[in-house]
Amino acid sequence: MSWNKGNWTTYDNLKLWYDTWKETLIDLGFGRERTINDCPSLGEGEMIFFPGQTSRIINVDETDGSLDDTTGQRGGRPPMVFSVPDMSGGGTAVNKSGYSSTIICGSSAAGEPVPPHFQLKSLAQTDVGQRMNVNWFENCADVFVKFGLPEKTAMPCTFGMNERAGMNAVELEKYIRNSILPLFPDAADEDLKRVLLKLDSGPGRMNIQMLANLRLQGIYVVPGVPNATSVTQETDQNYGPFKSSYRTKIRRLSHARQAFRKVLVISDIALLVFGGMDPITGLRLSNSFEQAFSEKNNLSAWRKCGAIPLTRSALYLPGVRRELSQQGEANVEDEQQVKLKRIEEANHSQCAFLTARGYCGLALQRDAPRVQKTAAALTIRHSKERIEAIRKCKCAGQLFHATGGTHLNSNEFFKAKALETQLEEAAKATETKKKRLAVIVVEEQAQGILSTKGELTLQNSTTYNVKDVLVLLRWKGLKIEKEKKKKHDLVALYLTK
Repeated sequence: MSWNKGNWTTYDNLKLWYDTWKETLIDLGFGRERTINDCPSLGEGEMIFFPGQTSRIINVDETDGSLDDTTGQRGGRPPMVFSVPDMSGGGTAVNKSGYSSTIICGSSAAGEPVPPHFQLKSLAQTDVGQRMNVNWFENCADVFVKFGLPEKTAMPCTFGMNERAGMNAVELEKYIRNSILPLFPDAADEDLKRVLLKLDSGPGRMNIQMLANLRLQGIYVVPGVPNATSVTQETDQNYGPFKSSYRTKIRRLSHARQAFRKVLVISDIALLVFGGMDPITGLRLSNSFEQAFSEKNNLSAWRKCGAIPLTRSALYLPGVRRELSQQGEANVEDEQQVKLKRIEEANHSQCAFLTARGYCGLALQRDAPRVQKTAAALTIRHSKERIEAIRKCKCAGQLFHATGGTHLNSNEFFKAKALETQLEEAAKATETKKKRLAVIVVEEQAQGILSTKGELTLQNSTTYNVKDVLVLLRWKGLKIEKEKKKKHDLVALYLTK
């Protein structure tokens, strides 16, 4: 029970998210709340899911697809090997590479793996200019899945390219359209046909155009608790064994290539993921993806996170930070909070003991973490306050505090974005009106001056003061340079325009 855990991975934040998750599942028709009359054979947890609906709830996450076999400090130099064949011992040669891709994997709550997606690096300015080595496709493998398809089908892995090999708003929309939607050809915004896409709180999740298009197709996006993927993201649990196997294969393949004076290249990423025989060395590698994302491992990951079945098991993981209520607030404390309070009291007592004997005991004194006043959703569903709160959100954390983690395709979210657009247009209209009124005032002032003193000329300029000339210049829409502050300069500017 460390006090140094992230501020987001707290019991109260997770509990709030689970409450909202349960409401989302019921509202969107994925299941119903369990009653005391339900048979235990229907499954465990707080909810009973309708037939086939767990296959329509998926989680995807990204990880690094590097070819570097050092400590991770990638440089820009090309891979190279220094070795002395006739000398035993010494350092172990490794593959050094500055190239890194992004791999996206996932699974459904029914245990099916989502075909991997590879985001590669390309400096091409157009899609036509993008190129890939044909060996890449030789090393890729299809994944047999069903999801929303009529029967089990071999689905290919997908790939995308951009300058940084990362997932931004544009690439995320492409990924969902090209990789997720083909798994659910029957998707529609109606009961038993919707798809729930559980994501982390990364960039591009609040793309209003993407969310609107997905809503029309029956795809709902649910963000997790910010900065808490280690306990709430199912795919994060699979990535442990996946990365371990992937890194081991980099070392094995790199060592085997040393005898042939060959290094790892980009097309080897697919070989490291799906396994197979290396055509250069004859080394056979196992399938890292199949091992890490087997049905057994996928179901275990969903069970550990406690979303499906809805057991809230992540609340009791060691990485979840417990907090005390604020000073003076009445609160029923559970066993973990009582233990945390005793630790705090013991710390304060020992520090006071040291201080009383002349030591700097306050340097060691620590307070137990307490619930922040903003740690809960401050708005009610379908209320004006929630719409206004969403409108002001600039990041995932603020959105979580405002809604408790509801899906991003909600009516309130679209209303908030529409309100923001309306307010921006209203602000522009107000500014335009202000400028037009200022023009009218200047027009009236200029006409008054001209009707009283006549048209400004060199002969009658003595009857004009500086203020009058400035009004006439503004009326003509002329910009006055800073150095032209004297009357004769202003008059000359007016007469030349």
